[in-house]
Amino acid sequence: MRKIFTVALLVLIAASMLFAQGGSEGSASAGDSQVKQKKHVSIYTCNVEEEAIAYFEEFTKDTGIEVDYVRLSAGECITRMEAEKANPQVSVMLGGSIDTIVSAYNKGLIEKYNSPMMSEIQDQYKDNMDGIFTPYSIVVTCFASNNKLLKQLGIQAPTSWAELLQPKLVGNVCMAHPATSGAAYTGFSSILQCFGEDKGFEFLKNLDKSIVQYTKAGAAPIRMAGLEETTVAICYDLDVHTVINDGYDLVITYPSEGTGYEISCVELIKNGPAEEQDAAKAFIDWMISEKAQKMCTERFYRYPLNKNVAVRPDMTPFGDIKLLNYDFIWSGENKVRLVERFENEVRSSANVLKNK
Repeated sequence: MRKIFTVALLVLIAASMLFAQGGSEGSASAGDSQVKQKKHVSIYTCNVEEEAIAYFEEFTKDTGIEVDYVRLSAGECITRMEAEKANPQVSVMLGGSIDTIVSAYNKGLIEKYNSPMMSEIQDQYKDNMDGIFTPYSIVVTCFASNNKLLKQLGIQAPTSWAELLQPKLVGNVCMAHPATSGAAYTGFSSILQCFGEDKGFEFLKNLDKSIVQYTKAGAAPIRMAGLEETTVAICYDLDVHTVINDGYDLVITYPSEGTGYEISCVELIKNGPAEEQDAAKAFIDWMISEKAQKMCTERFYRYPLNKNVAVRPDMTPFGDIKLLNYDFIWSGENKVRLVERFENEVRSSANVLKNK
């Protein structure tokens, strides 16, 4: 009897020690079971790799949580998530605009998460869709023009959508394809919202004559402009600052008719690895902390959304840019239809080079 009691006591002690060990790293429910949480999170990101790595390294320093990541364009992130929908391999997507994320949510790829840090975000940019996305910065669609090539053509940097159609720019404009790039989709949707859908498509058909190439990623046209492979790139302003800082002679202008912008988001992937859920939410919370928001603007030229963080002083004041009343929800809910129309009426993503 004494032996039975001793064995039972030892089992009880061992079970208690095992429970305590699991509890030290946190736990999350998965059905009716408790899943041991890892000090690790896996992420898909469409941010420029240098920027993404900087965030991941600082997050690890602050929390001890290691990050594994894969860098893809926004369109490729969504395609990968769709392919893995039955068995998601990562927990977080960093990057992507609201319209991209709304479209992904409608496909069942995004899990709602209401971060306790949302109280730090400026009210006008908070998610009014009950946690589909967590906004962390703003970037604006602009033109990046190569000063040397502008002089050779004898023209000024374009300051309107209409000026992109001037004869001297035929074959001298580059943008990414809206089927593969979130940045390009924002620019594409901006044109449709500026001119109206049908007139916007007529404009895009005319603009297609000027396009030298539709790239896969949104930052690629800026590099092409820096390397004198195109005169004008349609792109996001933060990427242009990075290329200018690398020594390339580019100038930033914004379309006078009005331009769109991306509210960049970080979101929880639906049914991501259960053992990473605490770490995934910690990363989302961290991205809207004051430290991360200062990195966004001071190092990467983003417009921060945290109430306590000021915009980098050498950036164009946000209020000085003529913005469209950009409809993120319409853009997101109609993304599949609009991209298909672009593929059919303007240029297929399978034929991205200028027709000879």
